[in-house]
Parts: sequence; structure tokens; C-alpha cells
Amino acid sequence: MLRSDAKQNRVLLLDAACDLIAQAGTDDISARDIADRAGVSSATLYRHFPNKQALVDGISVDRWERMSEWARGSRSPRAAVFDIARVLDRFSRLVSDDAQFIVAAGLKVGTTPAAIAPVREVFDARFDSLWNAARASGSVRRWADPRDAVELVGSIRNKERRTPMLATVVGGFVAPQVDVERLLRVVHHPHRSAQL
Repeated sequence: MLRSDAKQNRVLLLDAACDLIAQAGTDDISARDIADRAGVSSATLYRHFPNKQALVDGISVDRWERMSEWARGSRSPRAAVFDIARVLDRFSRLVSDDAQFIVAAGLKVGTTPAAIAPVREVFDARFDSLWNAARASGSVRRWADPRDAVELVGSIRNKERRTPMLATVVGGFVAPQVDVERLLRVVHHPHRSAQL
């Protein structure tokens, strides 16, 4: 377990790397550039990440760890479809916010680098559990696959079109009786979740 200052340094490094890579690509920046942007020493960078590729992977691992936490859900079968929509909404925000980084780093939708695989497996298991609960409650179409929903949402890059694109994806897998507009309104205004 990292100390709080070490955790903060790791976050600073990940944010700095994401910003710099989005601006200049992976080839045109150095570890020193990233450390300088983060306000830490190169030694601190190398304590957390042995090389630049590990740092790039670290950005993606960090995203999937957050996704895994979000996919824990509320543990209520009735709320599972809300939890799914909330996870997908947050994921689409991450992806659209990081669109330039994703392109510059050469990341591809539907592929999982080796460093990300273990944390992605945790996410997949949790998300599948939510999906199965929503399917059992009749909120998700029987033929719909959670991997398709994640992959489609992972391809959303346009911030201005993010919400309608998300609605299209969600509308494609929820059962006909689920009001997609209402569901996404509740996702965007969680204090209204009791109304779902």
C-alpha cells in the first residue's frame, strides 16, 4: 500500500503523462518532461514506473481500476440497469476526455494490453454480475452482451455527441419497457435515483 504522498505523486505523474502524450505523442516526450510537468523528480517517476510504456499502461490501468470500483454497483437487482448505465456514462466521459491521449498512445478499442488484463478481468466479472442481475430483472434484452456495450461506449470520442451516442447504445440493450431518457436523466442526477 502506498503512502499518501506516494499516491499523490503517482496521480500527478499519470495526469502529467496523459496531458503530455495527448499534446505531443509518446515519441516526442521524455520521462524528464513528464516528471517536470508533474512537479516531481525523475527518480520519483522511476520509483513508480520503470519505463515510459509502463507509465502509459499505468494510465489505462488507473482507468480500469476506477471502472472496476464503479462496477461494484448498488447490490440491488432492481437498480442493476441504473448501475450499468452509470458505469457506461462514466466510462464514456473518461474516453471522450482522453480521446487525444488514446489516439496519441495508439490504444485501440477492443484490445487489452497485457498490463491491463488483470484489472480488466476484475471489471469484466463485476460488470457481468450487474448485467446478469439486470437481465434477471427483465431490464436487459436476453441476447444483449455486456462486452458489446463496453466496446461500443469505449469508441465514443466526441464530447458534444457523447450523451446522444450513449443513449443510442443504452437503448440498444435495455428491454423495451425501460425508458432510456429517464434512465439517463437519473444517471446524470443521482439524487433522483429513488424515482427509478
